[in-house]
Amino acid sequence: MMILDCHTHRMPPQPQAVICVSPACFSPVAGQSYSLGIHPWNPEEATPENLDLLLTVARAPEVVAIGEAGVDALRGAPLYQQALTFRRQIEISEQLEKPLVIHDVKAHDTVAGLRRDFRPRQPWILHGFRAKPSVVEMMLKASPDFYFSFGEKWNPDSLRAVPRDRLLAETDESALPIEEIIARISNILGEDVTSTISANTLRLFRGVESTSYTVRNLT
Repeated sequence: MMILDCHTHRMPPQPQAVICVSPACFSPVAGQSYSLGIHPWNPEEATPENLDLLLTVARAPEVVAIGEAGVDALRGAPLYQQALTFRRQIEISEQLEKPLVIHDVKAHDTVAGLRRDFRPRQPWILHGFRAKPSVVEMMLKASPDFYFSFGEKWNPDSLRAVPRDRLLAETDESALPIEEIIARISNILGEDVTSTISANTLRLFRGVESTSYTVRNLT
């Protein structure tokens, strides 16, 4: 089995994926892996009680990542509230030693700055990455432990700018199978990166066995 899809909204079972849900909705299915977090679009979930719940339930072995968390400058709660919730989820990621899935919309400076300020030990995954190559450069300058996950749409030059060992793929809300998305990525890069993406995802979600697997998001 291979780990291929690092972020999806599809319902279980998803043997090649990790599913991302809010902590209040977490009801694990045997053999499925999850990412738990409070999305910046859902400020009503960003309560102290829910953040405490996240810390508690994310200890489950089925949970291999925290998130998606982050900042969206175009939608959601006021930015200072989003930043506070994001900071708390950074702390939870570090405390539980699980990587952090990032939702970043027009907030690249904020995300890079928090990475520099917190100096976290855990990797951060920029999911659904569509920004310019200059943002790839900025993020990697802030930390080499950023991963970049590409879905159905992306900037081809940004895709080429990402180091191979930081490359991930996802379905997110796309109807395309993950194999088709990886085929499109491979076409742009001029090589089959299926095994590369599988190895990167397995290394990142190190609690997951080297079997069919993907990271999915339900929130």
